[in-house]
Amino acid sequence: MKITVKIVPSNASKEVTVKTGSTVSEVLKKMQLKPESFIVLLNNTPIPIDDCLNDDHNLTLLQVASGG
Repeated sequence: MKITVKIVPSNASKEVTVKTGSTVSEVLKKMQLKPESFIVLLNNTPIPIDDCLNDDHNLTLLQVASGG
């Protein structure tokens, strides 16, 4: 199945192909991204990284900034 992922603030979009029933965590792993570095949104609503995805879902990844 194909998932479209948009990373904010860079506004880079990427289409990721994963197996049916994959979780958000698996998508992030395939993209080589650290889950703790992003808030994942589906339809502008935050979702947990263990949520299962459906074909043609569009995710938005909000990059988290931290430090002092």
